[in-house]
Amino acid sequence: MRLRSIIVVLIMLALAGCGQSGPTATPYMKIVTLTPRGQIASPAPTVARTPATNHTLGPDNALLTIIMYGDFQCDLCLEVARNLAILRDKYAADTRLVFRHFPQPTDDKAALAAQAAEAASAQGKFWEMHDQLYAHQPEWKTLTPDGFRAKLNDYAKTVGLDASQFAASLDKKQYAPLIAQALIDAQDLQLKGVPVLLFNGTAYSGRVDLFALENYVKFRLLEKRWLKAQPALQIDLQKKYSATLKTDKGDVEIQLYADAAPVTVNNFVALARLGWYDDITFHLVIPNQLAQTGDPSGSGYGGPGYTIIDEAKNGLSFDREGMVALASTRGVPNSGGSQFFISLAPLRPVSDYDGQFTIFGTVTKGMDVLRKLTPRNLFDEARFPNPPPGDRLISVTITER
Repeated sequence: MRLRSIIVVLIMLALAGCGQSGPTATPYMKIVTLTPRGQIASPAPTVARTPATNHTLGPDNALLTIIMYGDFQCDLCLEVARNLAILRDKYAADTRLVFRHFPQPTDDKAALAAQAAEAASAQGKFWEMHDQLYAHQPEWKTLTPDGFRAKLNDYAKTVGLDASQFAASLDKKQYAPLIAQALIDAQDLQLKGVPVLLFNGTAYSGRVDLFALENYVKFRLLEKRWLKAQPALQIDLQKKYSATLKTDKGDVEIQLYADAAPVTVNNFVALARLGWYDDITFHLVIPNQLAQTGDPSGSGYGGPGYTIIDEAKNGLSFDREGMVALASTRGVPNSGGSQFFISLAPLRPVSDYDGQFTIFGTVTKGMDVLRKLTPRNLFDEARFPNPPPGDRLISVTITER
């Protein structure tokens, strides 16, 4: 009994030892910036002073504020603006969009377009003109500045502006000083180009296609489900634990090794009982290698808001299929949270896996189910530019005996 008491105390100390965390990587990759199909310009700090232009769309109490520094003549800005509009509609209750002008001096009509948007804003129609300018960018981009100025009169009528007031403000260059100040604001932040995106003040530097941006939005919105701290001890070290993973393809049964990885098993059991693993996807499936899940955002980066200590050097090895282990960021100690993976074959080289990731269970039934999972890799755009939908992990049921 004394030995068991000492073990419980050690576990409790371990449970208290780790704090909040960021994204969790796949077991064989570090988190890296993904760049194919266009990349956001250099990261930017948040604005310390009130910006010259700051147009908002969405609830003030939104969990996620997305700021875009943009140029109406920029092709990549058009793609980003369209994607953000789709995401704003899809996650309307949780997202707020902010647009700030950053017209590029090399774009001959960008400043005029920004002035037109401000002239529309004076009549309460900024976002209508914003949408009009981006929707018809291919139409006006090839025009001369004079030709574009004439076309703007048509756009003003389309969005329902007082045409005379709109034309007068442009002809007097009423908003030229405001746009010039917006340009200075962006340059003061050392922004090098457009578009630039900030998510809750954090610069985004990844892919800008809809799939990648939505993945990132889902990852950031997972924060509202974060736990304040890792779960307290709830397993009994004198009992045996197993888990049943109910999936689209069938059930998988796992024996849990509470004796070899008590902190990790306690974490897994607690999250399962909280419903953390209900109705999520297998976001990474590499045939003959591994299948990974445990991220409710489905992005491959999500976690529960905390990390736990490593228990990787527990004598267990990835020497066969069916080994269940906690995913963590390679080279970053104590970085595991909720994601876990199951080996579909012995994992080699041994040095990349054994002693690197905490093994906390083994599959006792259902390897055939795991082999039926749809191959996908969110991080390999060459082979999976838009990965197929992941198979569902419907629920995880814990059995104690």
